Amino acid sequence: MFGGLTRSDVLLVLLTTAVAAVALVVLRQRDHLLMVVPFIAFAVFAFAAPRAAALSLLPIGVLVPMVFEVGIPGNWVLPEVTASTATVCVVLVACSLGLRLLYGRLRLSVEHVPVAALGALILIGYLAPPVVVEWGHWSGSDRHFPGLLVCLVMLAVVMVTKPKPAHLLNVFIWSAVAVAVFAFVHGSDGGGRLRTVAYLSTCLGMLEGPAVVACLALARARRAARWLVPAAICFACVFASQSRAGILATAVGAVFVLVAGRPTLFRIALLSVAGAALGLVLKFGVGVGELLAPWRDESGIASSDVQRFEILQFSLRLITEHPLRGVGYGNLVQLIDYTPRYGERSGAHNDYLRIAAENGIPALVVFLVILYRAVRPHREGDLGAVRAVVVSSMVWISTEVNLPHPAWSAFFWISLACLLAARRSGEGEIKADHSADSGARARCSEFVRQATPAGEPVLIAGADLRKSDAMCRE
Repeated sequence: MFGGLTRSDVLLVLLTTAVAAVALVVLRQRDHLLMVVPFIAFAVFAFAAPRAAALSLLPIGVLVPMVFEVGIPGNWVLPEVTASTATVCVVLVACSLGLRLLYGRLRLSVEHVPVAALGALILIGYLAPPVVVEWGHWSGSDRHFPGLLVCLVMLAVVMVTKPKPAHLLNVFIWSAVAVAVFAFVHGSDGGGRLRTVAYLSTCLGMLEGPAVVACLALARARRAARWLVPAAICFACVFASQSRAGILATAVGAVFVLVAGRPTLFRIALLSVAGAALGLVLKFGVGVGELLAPWRDESGIASSDVQRFEILQFSLRLITEHPLRGVGYGNLVQLIDYTPRYGERSGAHNDYLRIAAENGIPALVVFLVILYRAVRPHREGDLGAVRAVVVSSMVWISTEVNLPHPAWSAFFWISLACLLAARRSGEGEIKADHSADSGARARCSEFVRQATPAGEPVLIAGADLRKSDAMCRE
């Protein structure tokens, strides 16, 4: 089951997502069964095919907001209900794999160590925060939702299943295309920016930007121009959303795809040209915000930038005051939201700083180590495309607040897990290949030695030659 994701597994992923969507729509008038039936179906699926269930966390996270928007009437708080849905699915998959782990059918790898360390630091800050603040209405409960812990569990779970890059990319790209089409059909252009009730403009940018990069990477790796079609659809959505984070992630990811694996001189030349062009544009009075989102209202951009800069300074001050443990998980959001000077901004708009401010600089260092171990080895083919998705996502992480959301950021965590799992499995495959090659060479040499008398050359017959070739190819 874990040796490789079969076509039937992919069909099960799509079937489960479809069953969940249909059940949510059909049961709209039966609130007590609204969420139970899909979760029961997913629980059976998770215990029957945990690898496929782990991969299905990606389309569930990306597409469930769409289902709640069009199929279920009611006053849903979409960030909460989608996070809760993704959390339950993550827990079910974790339980299924946990049982297999207890029975010895699975083993953890060294890549789980930094993930566990980061989880421990966040859990300590959540249960025993160094700074106690008054909790408000953000989560509708007494405490802030520990979404980042759920995301780390998702990361650890998917690492165990070792998803295949090709299947992951297909699921991600076509899920992003579905969201883009949905946004164009059901969305509005309030303020000149494409958005829907479930997918805000920033969410569309952070999702569709990496999807464009994935399509470009596949077009280059497979030399297949057909991937430019979904790339165009996703890029049109990014452009219509006028999300600066999405456009910047797309640009950085596209440059990364072009320079990855190229000679050093080519990379230096390309980056120099890009830097010179950007410098000329900025020199002639075009601001960065105007360059990334030319059709957005300039006054709105300026106001947003001023607020972001002030919140950035506030976050840095908290980091200097609490460098080791931070202010506690979720407390940064509360301190920003209930400070009259800043207004409700729901975070620092920089998840790197958020991790450091809430959980301490050591937590940020561990997170950066995880990212480094994932993207540092050079990858080719489909795995190189997954690497490009992670690199592109690292851009929007520096400008957005959705990293701890287990639904909206699921594609990032699953892609990261794929890269980390490949470090371990890739080493094993190399060793196995070397062992097989050595055995084949030994059998081939033994056959030739037996067929050739000592010191005398001999002409091997056709049948013997075919036998020798077969032995060497084994």
